[in-house]
Amino acid sequence: MCFEFLFFGDSYAQRGIGRRGGWGWGAGFPCCPLYNTEKLETIKGAVVSVDEIIRGNEGFYGIHLTVQTDEETVTVHLGPGWYIENQDMKIEAKEKVEITGSKIFYKGKAAIIAYEVRKGDDILVLRDANGFPAWRGWRRLSDNQPPRKQGMQWKGGGGWGPKTNYGRMYNPETVETISGEITNVDKITPGKGMSYGIHVVLKTDGISLPLHLGPGWYIENQDMIIEQNDKVEVTGSRITFDGKPAMIAAKIKKGDEVLMLRDENGIPAWSGWRRR
Repeated sequence: MCFEFLFFGDSYAQRGIGRRGGWGWGAGFPCCPLYNTEKLETIKGAVVSVDEIIRGNEGFYGIHLTVQTDEETVTVHLGPGWYIENQDMKIEAKEKVEITGSKIFYKGKAAIIAYEVRKGDDILVLRDANGFPAWRGWRRLSDNQPPRKQGMQWKGGGGWGPKTNYGRMYNPETVETISGEITNVDKITPGKGMSYGIHVVLKTDGISLPLHLGPGWYIENQDMIIEQNDKVEVTGSRITFDGKPAMIAAKIKKGDEVLMLRDENGIPAWSGWRRR
C-alpha cells in the first residue's frame, strides 16, 4: 500500500501542540456540569434547523439542533463547532433523528445535552456512559472513561476515518506499549487528499520511532500540550509506513494524564459516526 508522505515546513518542535483547548466545551463549560446520567431521555423527530451558537466574547461557537417532536420543539446541544463540523456525515434540516441525552434547564429553558444522535443506520456518539465528551481526548488517569441563524459548513474528517486506506493500516494484533522522550513534533499529510495531521518522533531504546497521532483539527484542540522533551508512554499499532517502522498511536500517557486517540478496535476518538 503506497501513501504520499508530506511534511510541512511548519514544525511544532519548539512550541508543541494542543492547548487551544476545547473552546470552552470541557468540564468548565456552563452546560457540562448540568449533564446528569440519571436524567437521560430519548426523543424522536425532524430537524428544524442546525445553528452555530456563539458563547462568550472570544467568538468560539457550538452546534445546536432544533428538533420538532410530536409534542414539542426541543433545543439540542451537540458540541463545539470544530468537532461537529469535522465529522464525515452531515445533519441537515428535515432529517429524521433519534436523540438520547440529558434533559436540562439552561437559561430558564428546557434543552437536551446529546449523548448520541441516530440517523438511519448511523450513530453519532458524542459522550461516553459517564457523560465525558468525545472531543476531550485528555483525561486524568483517575477519571472515569469518559445563536446565529447561518447554518454551518461541514468539513468532513479529512480522510482520517476508520474506513479509509490510511485508517485500515491500524492493526489491533500489532499493538504494543513503548516509553521514551519526544524529540520532535511536526505537521504531516500521510496520504494524498488528506488534511494535515500531527506526527511526533519518539526516542526509545536508542532508536527514533515516528508516531502518528491524528488529524490536526482534533489534536490541536485538546487542552493539554505535547512538546519536545516530554517523557511519555505510548500504546499503539506498529506499522510500516513509507518503507520504515512507525506506530499509529492509540493512547499517550504523560504524567497523570492520558490522551485517548483510539479504542481497542482502532476506531478513532475523532470519528463520532458509527454504524449500528
